[in-house]
Amino acid sequence: MATVKDSIPHVIRTAEDHRQQGIWTARLSKIDQVNSKIRLLRLSLPKDGVGQYIDLYIPNIDVVGGFTITSPPQASSQSQEDPHIELAIQDSPSNPPAAYLWRPKSEILDSTVSFKVGGNFVYPPPTFDRGKCERIKRAVFIAGGVGINPIMSMISAMHEAGANRLGGMVQEVRVLYSARPEKQTDTGEVEEILFANRLRDIADQWKGHKHVSLHFKQFITGGTSEMSDSGAQPIRGRRISKHDLEDALGPAAQRENTVVYVCGLPTMTDDFVEWLKKAPGMDGKRVLCEKWW
Repeated sequence: MATVKDSIPHVIRTAEDHRQQGIWTARLSKIDQVNSKIRLLRLSLPKDGVGQYIDLYIPNIDVVGGFTITSPPQASSQSQEDPHIELAIQDSPSNPPAAYLWRPKSEILDSTVSFKVGGNFVYPPPTFDRGKCERIKRAVFIAGGVGINPIMSMISAMHEAGANRLGGMVQEVRVLYSARPEKQTDTGEVEEILFANRLRDIADQWKGHKHVSLHFKQFITGGTSEMSDSGAQPIRGRRISKHDLEDALGPAAQRENTVVYVCGLPTMTDDFVEWLKKAPGMDGKRVLCEKWW
């Protein structure tokens, strides 16, 4: 995860995680500025390279970077015209790999980097056998801040696969995303929130599907209790509450085939995971979380 600070080095923190064999080489082919704090980067690949995060090796930088893949696995397929992976990188001057990726675009565009793919925070749950995966009826994704990164990859993968193909498995998809918007220092104008528009567009495209429903709820911390309504996707000016979690899980009697993914700041993640594991009809094996701190 590309965050401001890592209390434990990425390589040490993820030492026990599964990693694919081999190290890939990629070209930094595109840089888009989302807001004053976040960049979206595209690494063009010569062949497949999929996973949950990458260990990034940058020439002349000793520290190995750990960054979450935000694109779906389909984007890296060799069958694509431009196979690639997408990364969302937060401005982090104290993190050497992130600082490198925030250099002026002219200095780093088309440069070559190497990476290894790894991670266990994937959908469907890696510990589930085929039968358990096929019985999943509801998937709930809860994100705070840059915790949206791995969840964006999962939702994009579902979207790329298509609702018709998911009709035999997941029937309900719920996405809860809380973030605090940045403001431009000179004008005070509120900046774009990472992936909010992308998620809203996906939810709009799934509206009215007869087999699968996908609902996206956006929460703006520091806002008013109910902010502007963007079509069918309201924006709530508050934090995610336990009531929101309860609503996303659905009726307790129908939670046997529900899985939940949580990724956010430490306090939020720990609090929500503890509550979700104890919620009626749930058990800990169906509540997954990602901790990058």
